[in-house]
Amino acid sequence: MDKLNDFVVIGINRLGESVATHLFSLGKEVLAIDKNQARISTLGGKVSTAVATDATSFEVLHSLGVQNFDCVIICINDNLEGSLLTAQIVKDLGVKYVIATAMSEPHGKILTALGVDLVIYPDEFVGSKLASMLSKPGINELVDLTEEFKIFEMKVPESWQDKAVEELNLRKKYKLSIVFIKRGNKVISPEPDTVLLEGDMLVVAGESAKINVVASLVNDTTDVESQLSSVFGENK
Repeated sequence: MDKLNDFVVIGINRLGESVATHLFSLGKEVLAIDKNQARISTLGGKVSTAVATDATSFEVLHSLGVQNFDCVIICINDNLEGSLLTAQIVKDLGVKYVIATAMSEPHGKILTALGVDLVIYPDEFVGSKLASMLSKPGINELVDLTEEFKIFEMKVPESWQDKAVEELNLRKKYKLSIVFIKRGNKVISPEPDTVLLEGDMLVVAGESAKINVVASLVNDTTDVESQLSSVFGENK
């Protein structure tokens, strides 16, 4: 996982398209594969290469050089047999790191048995994310570093506005640290004398137990819909 620079994304559904295009925007080489030409046609200029072909063929994937990529991400959720067969093929090709989505626990167990390195359950992830956002308006949990420690994004509470970071003394009060401040299109690395302003978004690291305390400070239910849209996207 130290140096993953080129990726194959197989299955250009909504999740696959999002993963592929975001990786490409981050400067990674991305080969997108789907048997549906219409889906592939939407990726023009958004990935390095997009190919409409059958990913359940060993010969096809070998000819595309899939074995030379650092990571393959399998996002086939509408065809169990296709998902499993594709996973088996890319493992047989010797791909170093394979990620696959699973829509059920049995599906995930078979993928793991086939040697898939990381199995992701999209519905479970989205359900957990949605529940968290609805229960803590204004708080967007970004990363679970451990069960006890998280990185999350939050709107600056009204009681913190127009105050310097050192004045708030967040480490002592809440055992939290402000990692970045998002102010409009700018990302600011905070200094002790940096003053927080209305509208700032804070990326904060700290103990999980403190999130509920901080959430009560934000307590902003007015922007729940826009917050959900920014994370999950608009319905298509």
